[in-house]
Amino acid sequence: MTSNKIAAEPSLGDVVFSIKTFVAAMLALFIALCFDLTNPYWAVSTVYIVAHPLSGATTSKAIYRLIGTAIGGAMTIILVPNLVNAPELLTLAIALWMAFCLGLSLLDRTPRSYSFMLAGYTTALTGFPIVASPDTAFPYATARVEEIALGIICSAVVSRIFFPRHAGPVLAARINAWLRDGAELAIGTLRGQGRDASLLSAARRLAADAVDLHSFTTHVAYDTSHLRDIVGRTKVLQQRMVALLPVVSGLSDVLQALDKATDGAFTPSINQLLDDVVGVIESGAVLTEDKRQELLALMDKAEAEGREQQQWNGLLAHNLTARVRDLLQIWDDCLNLRQDIESGSHHDLRWRRFGTSFDRAPIHRDYGMAVHSGISVVLATVVASAIWIFTGWPQGSAAAMMAGVLCCIFSTMDDPAPMMLKFLYVSIVTIMAAFVFEFALMPLIHGYVALAAALGLVLLPAGLLMTKPSLMIFGLGFCVNFPSMLTLQDRLSLDLASFINSNVAIIVGLAIACGMTALVRSVGAEWTAYRVLRSGWADIVAVARRPDGADFTRLLYRMVDRFGIVAPRLAMIPAESAVAQTDIMRDLRNGLNTIELQRHRQLLARDKRDAVDNVLAGIAAHYQRKQKRRDAQPDESLLNTLDHSLIELVGFGKSSAVEGARRSITALRYTLYPDAASVLPAVACASENQLVKENAA
Repeated sequence: MTSNKIAAEPSLGDVVFSIKTFVAAMLALFIALCFDLTNPYWAVSTVYIVAHPLSGATTSKAIYRLIGTAIGGAMTIILVPNLVNAPELLTLAIALWMAFCLGLSLLDRTPRSYSFMLAGYTTALTGFPIVASPDTAFPYATARVEEIALGIICSAVVSRIFFPRHAGPVLAARINAWLRDGAELAIGTLRGQGRDASLLSAARRLAADAVDLHSFTTHVAYDTSHLRDIVGRTKVLQQRMVALLPVVSGLSDVLQALDKATDGAFTPSINQLLDDVVGVIESGAVLTEDKRQELLALMDKAEAEGREQQQWNGLLAHNLTARVRDLLQIWDDCLNLRQDIESGSHHDLRWRRFGTSFDRAPIHRDYGMAVHSGISVVLATVVASAIWIFTGWPQGSAAAMMAGVLCCIFSTMDDPAPMMLKFLYVSIVTIMAAFVFEFALMPLIHGYVALAAALGLVLLPAGLLMTKPSLMIFGLGFCVNFPSMLTLQDRLSLDLASFINSNVAIIVGLAIACGMTALVRSVGAEWTAYRVLRSGWADIVAVARRPDGADFTRLLYRMVDRFGIVAPRLAMIPAESAVAQTDIMRDLRNGLNTIELQRHRQLLARDKRDAVDNVLAGIAAHYQRKQKRRDAQPDESLLNTLDHSLIELVGFGKSSAVEGARRSITALRYTLYPDAASVLPAVACASENQLVKENAA
């Protein structure tokens, strides 16, 4: 209770943010009034829309908003004059344009997606109000761009001049926190606690944070701090963070398999290796060359001791050391990259696994959800416009505008309807406050200073709500709508009929948006998570059936990106759900091992590929069954295929391709069948020398 109370109390930073935002809004209003701009309240609302505690985030959001507004205004100039005589076609054209732009926004999934969304609903905001005077399309759209630009400039200038909070230091703090949590996850796994619920929750949280860091990095590029120059290193660090998760998860698997194979009695070398690696990570220091050579020698000894026990134990020991090498290399790179980000230095990186770099992050895209969201926008806009047209409602354009706009704003949520209802309630309260303010206070106010002071009485407290995630919808809804509902102009116009008509139209539009969204678009977290999981399974099937050209790096990033999408939703899904019980990280590891197996298959002689091909066919069949029935488990035939392939590969010698294929199949076996006993020969062949040193998936 006490912690909740403290979390709700505004901090000094929250108060400063609210004051800065209000000052920027009043500056925008003053300039708009001085230059007699068409709708000064647009500039005021814009300040609150682009406001962000971080200076760089304010700038990036502002630039994207300006670009989107300009594109939307241009589309208004194209559509309205040409289709104004056909209201049905004009309504459909604007609705389809909004749906198209919203779809692009949802598929992009970066901060620039804001531009696409704005380009869509700006056309509705500037198009519907001028259908009675289409000849004003150009000046009206231009006026909106001007006033949006004014609000953006005022917000950015005030944010940067007065107590700026740069994204760079916040980024550095987030990196340190991530590495600290990542160290705890790795250490817990090395100590045999990888299956603990706390570590599984930590892995989900780290996946979501690592993926989110990609979007946060965009803001750093617009920052004024020295960190804006090292965006490239930050992106490389984020790639290493992404890669660390399946490596640590794979360590948990192989340690569990080794524990079962040895009845919990690890060889002395493995115990020492695990203890030394824990010590290295706990130290927080970069691995020295002497220590690296010492660990490599210990890995050789651990593999040799494993082979002396049993062929299966030798394979497990080799997979363990390969993952430990990956972990150490990635961890060293993370520490070096953090130092580069903080000091501007430039270290050479050790881990060059799977290519480890790409120009564009291959993120998950949900085309089905984009289509559903577009349909809800079209239906809401068409229904609201139909009511406007058939009733001849003078202010009905507001309903058509707000119906589509609200669908766009909350489109990224699984079930937007509850949050849209909150926005509707906030809007009703805002209308009441605007009514009292306009008809009771405004007649008593004379001059700009008095107006600003009066506005501060309501906007400053509401601005504080914007700093709290749980209350942000209330603060943002009030601060954005209040100036618009007052229709702040250079002179007071107390038109009660117009006030009631326009604001009732807004409420009708919002209600229609809520209804259409609940009917067409609202889905649960479980439904979204299942769709993401199925996409991952489809990727594994495609990789298993693809003879060549598999891109390890892109699959790695895309599947961890999906893990980051699913992770926060798992907390909202009942524990007994099949989706909640699905180990998406296991699927990620299986996907990576499948690609690794494909890569080594290309290096095998054609007469030695049958064993690998049988495994790939079995993996594809298993994940095809999961696509049809999500709780499908791997069957006995796949286990037999894996065992027969391993036995066959044991006799093929010790080439790099054979060892790589055998290592991947070994990982698939103990991941898919953690409780299955080994059927490999009891003793390793005497001719079997040291395994080829190559990282494992």
